[in-house]
Amino acid sequence: MEQFAPIQSPGNDAGDNFQEQLQQSLRRAPWMAISIAFHAVLFLVLNNMIWSTSTSQESRAIQAELETEDVEVIPEEPIHHEKEDPVDPEEIDDPEITEEQVDSQLEPVDDPRAPIDSNLMNRATNDILGAGGGGGGDGPAGRRRGGGGGAKAAEAVTDGLDWLHRHQESDGFWDCDDFNRNSTSPLNDGRGNAMHDVGVTGLALLAFLGAGHTSESGKYRDDVKKGLRWLITQQDREDGCFGAKSSPQFVYGHALATLAMVEAYHLSGAPLLRRPAQQGVHFIHRARTPYSGWRYDYPPEGRADVSITGWMLFALHAAEEAGLDTDKSAISDGMAFIHKMTDSIGRTGYKETGTTPARDGDNKDHWPAEYSESMTAVGCLCRIFDGEEPENSEQLRMGADLLKRKLPRWDEAKGCIDFYYWYYGSYVMWQMGGRHWKQWQTAMLPSIIDHQLDSDGDEQGSWNPQVDPWGKDGGRVYSTAINILCLEVYYRYDHIMGSR
Repeated sequence: MEQFAPIQSPGNDAGDNFQEQLQQSLRRAPWMAISIAFHAVLFLVLNNMIWSTSTSQESRAIQAELETEDVEVIPEEPIHHEKEDPVDPEEIDDPEITEEQVDSQLEPVDDPRAPIDSNLMNRATNDILGAGGGGGGDGPAGRRRGGGGGAKAAEAVTDGLDWLHRHQESDGFWDCDDFNRNSTSPLNDGRGNAMHDVGVTGLALLAFLGAGHTSESGKYRDDVKKGLRWLITQQDREDGCFGAKSSPQFVYGHALATLAMVEAYHLSGAPLLRRPAQQGVHFIHRARTPYSGWRYDYPPEGRADVSITGWMLFALHAAEEAGLDTDKSAISDGMAFIHKMTDSIGRTGYKETGTTPARDGDNKDHWPAEYSESMTAVGCLCRIFDGEEPENSEQLRMGADLLKRKLPRWDEAKGCIDFYYWYYGSYVMWQMGGRHWKQWQTAMLPSIIDHQLDSDGDEQGSWNPQVDPWGKDGGRVYSTAINILCLEVYYRYDHIMGSR
């Protein structure tokens, strides 16, 4: 900014002489300077009081107008809360949350800001972890910069999100088994199990959030807002669990819903999302096996497996980044379980050390475990989220070597398709960088992009779930959301954990 000097008439030294005399007088009489300073401060105080009174009167007038007219109220700027001391959820005075509150506090805001905080977008973490170039950026725009998978990957993500948009229910959720009821050309395949509505809704929201769409910003902000509102209505107000506990695998739904709620709160700062996100974290604490990980039992019965433990740990790490209260021992005990399940060659087992991953029980012969290292991928990503660095971790390098031997391959006849494995493997290999990532990416991109359905029918933009071992459970919503997340690997990690 330019520095402006006092304006004086050319050739007139009177002003200079006066200022010199004034300065000499002030030096001789310090009480005069004190008097001038006192009156200046007094003027500022009185002026501020007058301004505050005027502003207060104006605010009351605006508030009165809003109360008498049907005016859409735009929420305040997002607030990022500082981490607080742990709070017992039983002691929180929690009035009933109405739909009107959700609508007003999650109302989209016309705001040109990027939806992701700048501190979450730096590439320092990936550089330290050896991920190397490419990726980064704020959502869809970031996909077009820095080689984040190329134009085909960007188009595949866009088409996939559009499919999810077209198949969201008016209530805000994604219907796992009846997603096509409102379609003009309903599909005859791709139904999942109705018990997983909470889980696939969380997964779909993560796909939107990963591309930079929040409840405040982005093309699909209304989809995100409706999905979050529905999840809030599904949360048990006593213990914080998202969804009913009627299915054996309800903990998967809770983990995905919590991760989505935490990430949505982190990216938007919407105050209404803080409590359901925190309550979801509290339930994760309640559900864990003491000194170990997580399993399907609630209350816990002393068992754990790597698959659900991984999802729970990722939710807790995201909660830490969002400034929510987490139990440090839950993360350390969960990681101890991951280490226990990993053998001397870097392979992580499901429920026993170094064993092959679990596959679909009814069709395990069609999807042989020999084509998957899904639990090893989960274990490696847990280590990365916990701060291990590939160049300093022999276990990470050995695990990544195992993944490199089982690259993604679309072969329906041999049963080697596993979207769950490809998702975790992509995030691990992206962080490993170098030859690990290059070989994985070369296999992963065509396997996913080339098999996204591109016909003019209702299935356009989705992926066929019937070729995957978990497709009969999650259905087409699951297969589409998780493959979108896989293609978002170039930038989504920064959204969630970039500030670590």
